[in-house]
Formats: sequence, C-alpha cells, structure tokens
Amino acid sequence: MSKDKDKVGGSKQFRWLPPMHEMMLKILAEEAEKGNKPSSTFRAGSFALVAKEITAQFGVECHPSYVDNRMRTLRTMWSTIQTLRKKSGFGWDDNLKIITCDAKTYQEEVMAHRKHAEYLNKKIDFYDELAIVVGKDTTTGGFSKSYVDLENEPDNGDNAEFVADNVEEGEVEKGKNAVESSTTGSGISKSHKRARAPSTADDSVLTDLSDQLKDIAVALKEINRGPMDYTVLYNEVMALMADGYSEDMLATAFDHLCENEKTARGFLAKNARLRKLWIDGFLFS
Repeated sequence: MSKDKDKVGGSKQFRWLPPMHEMMLKILAEEAEKGNKPSSTFRAGSFALVAKEITAQFGVECHPSYVDNRMRTLRTMWSTIQTLRKKSGFGWDDNLKIITCDAKTYQEEVMAHRKHAEYLNKKIDFYDELAIVVGKDTTTGGFSKSYVDLENEPDNGDNAEFVADNVEEGEVEKGKNAVESSTTGSGISKSHKRARAPSTADDSVLTDLSDQLKDIAVALKEINRGPMDYTVLYNEVMALMADGYSEDMLATAFDHLCENEKTARGFLAKNARLRKLWIDGFLFS
C-alpha cells in the first residue's frame, strides 16, 4: 500500500463527507431492520459492512474503527436533538422533522450554544434513520417503528425507559413518566387529559412562529430553484470581510459550504446577522 493511501486512510485524516454520512445511516438502518442491532449497539459485522461500502464507493480507506468513532458523534448529535426537543420554548414539527422556536428563543439558545443553530428551524436530515441507528428504536420491517411512533403509542411502562441515546449520553427519568403516562379505561393517558387549552399568548407566539417559518420556507424555495451558484456563494461569504473576518477564515468556511450544498443554500437564505452567527459557530466553536 502506498504512503499516500496510508495518509488518506489514517484516522486523523479521515473526513466524513455528507454522502458518506448518508450511506452509513442507510446501511446501519437496514442492518438494524435485519436484527443486527440486538440492543443499543450493532454487531461488529455491521460496521465492517459500512467500512467496506464506503471504501468501494468513495475510493478512500475506511476502517470499522472509523465507523465506531463516527457513531460517537452521531450519539452526541442525537442527544442534542432530543434535549432541544424537550426544552421549554421549543416545538417539534413531526412532518418536516424541524425543531421550532421563535426568534428570541433562537437567539438566546445560539448565543449560549452556537452549534445548536444547525438543529433549529431547519429540517433535520435522515431523522428517522438516526432514530434507528443511535436511538433505542425497534424495527420489524420497513423502518416500522421510529422514535416518534414509539413516543405516540399508548404507554405500557416500557416507554419510560426509552431515551434518545445510550446510557453513556444521558439518564432516563423512570417511574414518574410511567405513572403519568398510565392509561385509563378509555385508553387515553392521564397526561393527555391534563393538557391545558392554549392561551391567547400561546396563540400569538404560535402565529408569530408560523409567519417566521413561512418566510424561511419562501426564502429557501427561491434559493433552491436551479443549480447552486458557487460564484454568488463565494461573493456572499467574502462580503463578511467587512465585519472583520480574515480572508483565510472565510475561505475555510466557503470550502465547507461547497462540500455541503444544503448548508450552503441555508446560508444564502439567512439574513446578515444570522450569517455572522453561523460563521462564528463554524469558525470558533
């Protein structure tokens, strides 16, 4: 094996490109469906299969250990997503797979945790596959039970132990959730019966949020028409030099956006303030 190939294949040099990420999730979701994820972990052969397919498809040396390391990143990602979903002030659109929040909540969250911006008010790609691969998900065919499906089923006590990640990433609040979710004779959970009617203030917040999401959707629709214009992207990124960023810093950000078209389109959809927030999160987090 040549020295160049050794360098590309070295664990410190291996870069997970978006198509590799997608392939890994899809293969492991299928492996889980076949019964190769008997608990919260996969059989060793599943990681070997992912490594083999990535090596063949992308022409880089991928080892099962790289897949194992990538799983740790995915578990952290999943844990963050589930924490945000449960956090006060955030909503969840199950159809679009979007964690929703108003502008004030978004700004406060991103100021405290810059990297959380990538999960807010934008579609979480491959959410169902993530639920199967790194969540404690049960599949019996065709991704039959995703995290959301399990969450919405009548609770028989087992769901009290469901958590978005493995026990190394978070704790499970048992007992209390099981009691609150116990079903009545009519099959409706007590926790559902106690749900309060939305107040006028709630309606106002939801209306504002709905308007914001519509604006984002319109902007994304316009940007997503036609092929990606990388000249426009380059000019928009480099325009931030006026805010004090160096050319080298912005060139690094531009290279990253070129490798992630969806992120690039999202960047172009943002206003100047949100673009600066994204740049800060990418460069300094």
